[in-house]
Amino acid sequence: MAESPWYDKFAPLYDVGTLGDFFYRKPREAAIDQLDLEAGCHIVDVFCGTGVDLPTLVRQVEREGAVLAIDGSKEMLEQARNRAAKHNIDRNVEFLQADFSKTSGIGIVERAITEKQPRHVFFSLGLTCLENWWEFCSRIFDASPSGTRFAIMDVYSDRLTLGARFINWIGAADCRRTVWGVLEERCESFSWQEFRPFKILGVSVVVASGTKP
Repeated sequence: MAESPWYDKFAPLYDVGTLGDFFYRKPREAAIDQLDLEAGCHIVDVFCGTGVDLPTLVRQVEREGAVLAIDGSKEMLEQARNRAAKHNIDRNVEFLQADFSKTSGIGIVERAITEKQPRHVFFSLGLTCLENWWEFCSRIFDASPSGTRFAIMDVYSDRLTLGARFINWIGAADCRRTVWGVLEERCESFSWQEFRPFKILGVSVVVASGTKP
């Protein structure tokens, strides 16, 4: 994935740079809806970033539920902690830092999932940043209990257009990666949706979901 210092430097400006999540709002809502959350659920928010999803996730799982928010960037997690405190939801959120590009970092996430046994996992705008995305997604899938509901929201372009090059540069990513592949191959009730908030750039936002048998 992108080196942590890249996102550490970008963290204070991330929400401004994405216009308050304007372009991702509809696909993000669709992805969270696909998780089928309800009161008391425990969910893992992978690539939580600045915590954009946290208020919505906590609202849906209510006071009885919990969110494990994971990211590779210390400064992005700090922004997420500040957001949780601002919304008075920090009692429902636990934060964890792990470098997903390293075996040791993946192990940290695996152990957290094994310990907490969440039934919902959300990958938000991060798998395209990982060269080892298939291994990472597969190992998280394997560590999760049967019946876990997964959702992925990420950018995608089948061609390396000028717009795709820009998205890749700003996110240190490769948006040609079909990061929903593990879910499509291994999940029940797999679904796939495409949104076009970046139509002028020739880049889509994909929402994929499914349930582990």
